[in-house]
Amino acid sequence: MSETGDASAKRLLDAWRAGDLGARDELFTQLYTELRQISAGLIRSERNLSLSTGDLVNEAVIRLMRVDSVEWADKVHFLALAARAMRRVLIDHARKKRSDKRAHQRVTLVSRLSDGSTDRIEMDVLEKALIRLSVIDPDKAEIVELRYFGGMTLEEIAEIRGVSEATVKRNWRAARVWLLDCLNEAKQDDHRLD
Repeated sequence: MSETGDASAKRLLDAWRAGDLGARDELFTQLYTELRQISAGLIRSERNLSLSTGDLVNEAVIRLMRVDSVEWADKVHFLALAARAMRRVLIDHARKKRSDKRAHQRVTLVSRLSDGSTDRIEMDVLEKALIRLSVIDPDKAEIVELRYFGGMTLEEIAEIRGVSEATVKRNWRAARVWLLDCLNEAKQDDHRLD
């Protein structure tokens, strides 16, 4: 009987945690396609971004390799943390670009947070809003990360979190409303400074 992808990933995560670097490398090889899909989703609609899908995956992998004491629950948890690492790479990249005196391009993310319309959100502003949300309600912040940055469906998130899909939908809607308010507040603050 062959091992399923999820069971294999869990075995490799456990072996990596126990110090087996070969298992770590095998895990990244096994999940590379999924990591690239997450990366592609994050940078698909970016403008003026000098990172490729592969660059983003590689930088996130390097950051994950430096983590010592994470209790990886399973493959989905690992992919969610990888998506978070990729988001951090994009934010760091945006900050670096903004500090470059020759290029004042803002790195933005195309969002469908509002009903039907597409919004452009600065990654740095979104990151600050997510940090605030994680202080107020860590569960809703994690749903946003899994949905928005991890590219997961509400059904997948419900399965990972062990709750009903209706609960995830309700929390997703509440998180979206909260984020929209927070982002609109940031826009108004920007206009007051102009």
